[in-house]
Amino acid sequence: MNISTRLFLSFILIAILPLSLIGFMGLSQMQAISQETVEESTAAMRLLGEESIRQKALDVAAQVALYLEAHPELAGHPDLLMADADLAAIAVQPVGLTGYTAVYDARGVTYFHVNPSLVDFDMSQLAESLPEFWAIFSASLDGSAVGSYYAWAEPDGSLRDKYMYCVPVSGSDLRVAATTYIDEFSRPITLTETRAALILERSRVQLLISLLLVGALAFALAVGFSSTISRPIQTLVNGFKAVEEEEYQAIRLESVVDRRDEFGHMARVFQRMAEQVSTRVETLKNQVAYLRIEVDEAKRNIEVRQITETEYFQDLMQKASGMRRKKSPGKKGG
Repeated sequence: MNISTRLFLSFILIAILPLSLIGFMGLSQMQAISQETVEESTAAMRLLGEESIRQKALDVAAQVALYLEAHPELAGHPDLLMADADLAAIAVQPVGLTGYTAVYDARGVTYFHVNPSLVDFDMSQLAESLPEFWAIFSASLDGSAVGSYYAWAEPDGSLRDKYMYCVPVSGSDLRVAATTYIDEFSRPITLTETRAALILERSRVQLLISLLLVGALAFALAVGFSSTISRPIQTLVNGFKAVEEEEYQAIRLESVVDRRDEFGHMARVFQRMAEQVSTRVETLKNQVAYLRIEVDEAKRNIEVRQITETEYFQDLMQKASGMRRKKSPGKKGG
């Protein structure tokens, strides 16, 4: 991996990694806080719903008890009780958005109910089909105040939790049950949870967009920064190679020597050094050439001396000298 690539990757990591960590940690913290808030709020609203249902059952039981005290002639006459419209209006009241109250006796027979088909109906017949409901309902037949959850099957086959609270009516064998879907009370929290999820999703998208923008900016800066660093380094490396190969004319430092930073200073120092090295090399080459000439001449002199100093050469020289002397008198006589 060359220095340009290292600089590029380092710049990208330094620019993007901290932002990514901070962003994702912030989102995680936001999600954890949102989830914890929703869970606590949902639990509080469920308790509030339970208390509201319980209080409704107590209120209706108290109203029914007062009505029976005012109408003692109804005591012990189930038919008269079920036929009394005023008592029916007191006994069946709304609970929450879709819930209601109902009145039944100690045997589990319903006197007043929002569903007309369940009036004068023995609720024990629902024991098999609605075991959770019957467990709560039957526990109240002995006059105990009982409250708990049961699953109610919707027309589409889904199950929703209902909460029911049963209380006795003072001075009679009647009981009041108040029930409704518990999620009616936590519905605002569900809406808040949905809005929080949307906000969190928008935050994720904004973080992703920010990372992309920062990544693009970091990429551009990294390319420029790495080029600013790597190009002068590569130019200097090429200069070193040229010096190594003794190709001094190939050194091109014009793009670096004019810089006012450390690279420019290094290039100028290297340029002077290269010029000095080139001059010294040229001087050494001239000296070597001159030495070669002197060595060759010395070799020739040595070879000549070696030839002239032999007995054979000396003998030839004497013979030649004698021949010249013999030839000289003859020339004079002619």
